[in-house]
Amino acid sequence: MIFQENVVQCELDYVRLFSTEYEDENIIRFRNHEIRDMYTHNFTYIKKNEKELKLRSLIEEEIALSSREQSKFCNIVINSEIHPRILSYIRNPSVLGKNGFYKFDFSKLQTIEGVEGCQIEKITTVEAFDDMLKVDLDSDGAEFGREFCVRRCYGRSPIYLKENGLDAYLCYHGNTLIGRCDLFISGEVAKIEDFSVIQKYQRQGFGSTLLKSMIEKALAQDCKTVYLVTNESDTAKHMYEKIGFDKIGEMSEIRFIL
Repeated sequence: MIFQENVVQCELDYVRLFSTEYEDENIIRFRNHEIRDMYTHNFTYIKKNEKELKLRSLIEEEIALSSREQSKFCNIVINSEIHPRILSYIRNPSVLGKNGFYKFDFSKLQTIEGVEGCQIEKITTVEAFDDMLKVDLDSDGAEFGREFCVRRCYGRSPIYLKENGLDAYLCYHGNTLIGRCDLFISGEVAKIEDFSVIQKYQRQGFGSTLLKSMIEKALAQDCKTVYLVTNESDTAKHMYEKIGFDKIGEMSEIRFIL
């Protein structure tokens, strides 16, 4: 399964909103010095499908660097399969995951059923981040803790509030907070990110309503491609497929514990 080049470019441009980068012929290394413990902002992307020995060497170099930086982890991302034999040679414990890339089929847009009475509001003030935090705590608080969710939410607020950065949206039904979602546009490609519906409002059509709104906003800005990324073990991917997202690629993510 071959990635569209413009989707890969959009993915890298998205990370650049938050992180500094170092690039050479083999890798792009991202670091967010404000949120150093956030995996998705601190990782090394291996650009080519290297042979086993070269791949192992690159990974070991990144682990050594992360250790010198006194990081608690080293995150490696590559758009190919990782043979388990490579991990067996590296003594650090690791967690291997797979993220699927799903592109929306625009012909399915009119078949998405929405919930009447929903308001999708773009975040334009610092005060609105209080509601974003409520959604984040509901979805991630148990796993990552309140302190991390607070740092992540308010730490990224300048990116959300700047012109031509990343747009954040909140979903309400009447006066009730339902969920949130981000929309990032790079050229003619739009990425839907941080999609979340408060648990007690899930499986009621609110998620489809929110996603449909993001797709319509991307189309209004002349985007030709709309995609999202989800962990392949996440049950949400079945909902994405049901409303019209088709898988276009997969990336492996290996997190080494230091």
